[in-house]
Order: sequence, then structure tokens, then C-alpha cells
Amino acid sequence: MNIYMGWVMRTSVTVPKGTEINGHILQVDLTGCPAGFALTAMQQVISFIVFICVFMGTYYTPYRYTPKKLNSNFEIGCVVLFGCVFALNIALNNFSLGYISIAVNLIIRSCLPLSTFLSQQGLAVFGLYPFNPCRSKEIMLMLVGVVCAGVFTVARILGSQAADTGKEVDVGETIMGVFMCILSLLCGSLNLALAGVLGETKLNVYDTVAYMAIPATLFLLP
Repeated sequence: MNIYMGWVMRTSVTVPKGTEINGHILQVDLTGCPAGFALTAMQQVISFIVFICVFMGTYYTPYRYTPKKLNSNFEIGCVVLFGCVFALNIALNNFSLGYISIAVNLIIRSCLPLSTFLSQQGLAVFGLYPFNPCRSKEIMLMLVGVVCAGVFTVARILGSQAADTGKEVDVGETIMGVFMCILSLLCGSLNLALAGVLGETKLNVYDTVAYMAIPATLFLLP
């Protein structure tokens, strides 16, 4: 999925060279489709429509499915927050793929174990998640992985700036893409931590799709 989105957002030819736009002839191809947030919102809408179709199609059959009722404001808040964080995770990741390569994106997202551990510990402070044991060897290995990912990312940025590839490289855009990817990583780690909280409320996959699609789409509309 990431490879496909990287092609759509960054390398696919949107307008071929030679096309006349406002009296000017394009000398190079316009590539990429910078619509990460809109595309994520459409994905959420489609998933909700598919769920409604399945729900209505099985309503008068023995396989009728009824979503679990949310019984408290805490559960409602968790579902809304989960939907927003999930939407940000996907949307920011799609957005970053318009400015950085798939290799850099995957290297940064490989730091997910450490950020997820920190998110779980943060939720545990508020009594929303059980404390995980802090094993020094595991934390050290995760820190080494994060440092290596940082070194690779910096080297890739500097290398693309110095390489004579015939393409104009905007370092500012690349750094923005890295920053967005890091934000997506943080949202993804919080998303995994909240998934554990929702698991304790006995919400399954279908309940999650039914309840979070609407707040996620509304959150992405602006």
C-alpha cells in the first residue's frame, strides 16, 4: 500500500510535459498528486459505505450484525479520539510520501516500537493502560534503531542534495516531508496504544469501522 501511495503522491505523471497551461508550455512533467488528506477522507467514506451495505444486506438474515452499544462518555471519547488519530496517521503518511521517497518513509516508520512504548507508558500514567516493564536491553536496542534511522535520513537528504541527478532537489520540502512522517509515526503509535484501550471495551473490527469512520472524515474535511 505504501509503495502504491508513494507512486500516486510523488512519482506518477499528473500533467505531461508539452502541455499548454495559461499560455505556457511545460518543459518537464508535473508529477505527484498532493491530496493526502482528501484521499484519506475518501477512504474513510468508502469504508463506511461498504459497512452500511453489509449491515443492510444482512439485516434480515440470520447473519445480522449489531454494533456494540457505547455505554459511557469515556467509550465515546475513546472512539472519537481513535478515529481522529487514525485519520491523522494515514493522512500525514500519505502527505509525506509526496516529498520523501518510500525508503526514507519506511525507515522513519521503523521507529514505531519505541514511540508506541512511550505512548503506552503515557496512557498508563492516566490509568488508561497497564504499565509495561522497562527492560534496559530492549530500550537500548530501540534507541540504537532510532539513531540509525536518523543517521540514514540525514545522509539521504544530504546525499540527494549533493548528487548530480539532473533533478532540482528542494531540501526544505524534503525536511517538511520528514517532519510530517515523524508526526504520522507519533499518531500511529498513539493509535496502537488506543487500540489496546478499545480492545478492553470489547469493540471488534466492525464496531471500530462503524464508529470511527464518521469522526475521522469530519476531522479531515477542513
